[in-house]
Amino acid sequence: MGIDFERTVPICKTEAKKHVVLGVVYEPNARDTDGNFMTAEEIEKMAYGFMEGLRLAEIDKNHDGKADKGVVVESFIARKGDPDFPEGAWAIGVHVTDDAAWEAIEKGSITGFSIAGRGALVPDDGEKKKEAKE
Repeated sequence: MGIDFERTVPICKTEAKKHVVLGVVYEPNARDTDGNFMTAEEIEKMAYGFMEGLRLAEIDKNHDGKADKGVVVESFIARKGDPDFPEGAWAIGVHVTDDAAWEAIEKGSITGFSIAGRGALVPDDGEKKKEAKE
């Protein structure tokens, strides 16, 4: 049973000439749209699994399953002191290859990333829950 939470994961940087956008995919201890959260360690495993699975071209729009909007060209776990991204967050850079998607980004109708995936919910000990950002 999910909890309804609204959470925006905005595009942080745009390189217009290159049609590249950078943003956070998942931030540690920040609740997602289902009210769940992940630790930095879990996020790192997810990010590395994505890269190891060579899923770089699986960029679609609104989870439509049509992987034709772009390609991941950067993927990293933000380090302490990063001026743009929270420590431990998974950030990506996407080269947007679809002209309509790029236009939507420039107009502000596409403003961030949303991930789809599968995972197991693991009850926490209550301490992590206190640490999670609402």
